[in-house]
Amino acid sequence: MKKVSIKDVAREAGVSVTAVSHILNDNKQRFSQGTIKKVLDAKEKLGYIPNKNAQQLRGSKTKMIGVLLPSLTNPFFSTIIQSMDEHKPDNVEIIFLTTINKGLEENIKHLVEHGVDGLVIGRLIDEPENLNAYLTKHKIPYVVLDQSEDNGFTDIIRTNEHEGGKSAAKHLIDYGHTNLAIIQPYELMANMKNRIDGFEQYCGVHNIPNPKKINTELSKLGGKNAVNQLISQEVTGIFAINDEIAIGAIRALIDNNFAVPDDISIIGYDDIDFAQYMNPALTTIAQPIDEIGKVALHQILKKVEGLSSKTEKIELPTQLIVRETTQSLK
Repeated sequence: MKKVSIKDVAREAGVSVTAVSHILNDNKQRFSQGTIKKVLDAKEKLGYIPNKNAQQLRGSKTKMIGVLLPSLTNPFFSTIIQSMDEHKPDNVEIIFLTTINKGLEENIKHLVEHGVDGLVIGRLIDEPENLNAYLTKHKIPYVVLDQSEDNGFTDIIRTNEHEGGKSAAKHLIDYGHTNLAIIQPYELMANMKNRIDGFEQYCGVHNIPNPKKINTELSKLGGKNAVNQLISQEVTGIFAINDEIAIGAIRALIDNNFAVPDDISIIGYDDIDFAQYMNPALTTIAQPIDEIGKVALHQILKKVEGLSSKTEKIELPTQLIVRETTQSLK
């Protein structure tokens, strides 16, 4: 089926293509109400959808931002999406894509070829030098989130992950737990490494034995599957690298007749939306997820609009949220 064009709208309304273009781009001052109504009625009747890429090429003020994330199902990333969508100005459009590591470069090229003005990359970047060279060549500004290392090429928005891991360890140790375990994914992102470093360093300073490490998939199912390795090791305190792993682990512990927190305490990381609604409600290290999305959008728009040429590292605070999945042994 042939796509309706701006010429079709002009023909239907009995006006020039230029008039249609001005009216649909809100430049209506020079036209009568009758002409405006004819154009809008023709647009509605024919089902015409303006070509945003073409508008950009003609100098439209609309900015298109591409956002690449690992997942849309993980509540952490869906909250970032919601935050960016809520805070975007009217003249900004956002395209959200999920991508695995191997598909990142292909998806970035796809967005660049379709006319994006800037990128927010929330996925681990395997070859940051090559990516930076490509985007610099095509004059596409970008900012990165916390899964990537800080290579100094562009702005990075992250939380104080080291302090977050330290807070998790302190909470469990203050509650008297000394036999600890960490449930972590097979592939550790930069931010997760920092969480674990903070946790382990705090344990070392306080003469607590090295926590046992259980590797699994980064998902609720991964948390559930990891529990089989924990049951025989008599741990009393678990640090799950994110809330989804923690939720899966709690489900498996209950299925194996362990009470949380009476038998085993567990603390998560992120403070996703439904952490507080679980039974028992999840103790966790909260990241300011809404603020991450808001700041990421603010930084990329500054770059797109040429308001900032310097490279910034923005680090937001974390916070311990004590709920019902941890309990003192004292």
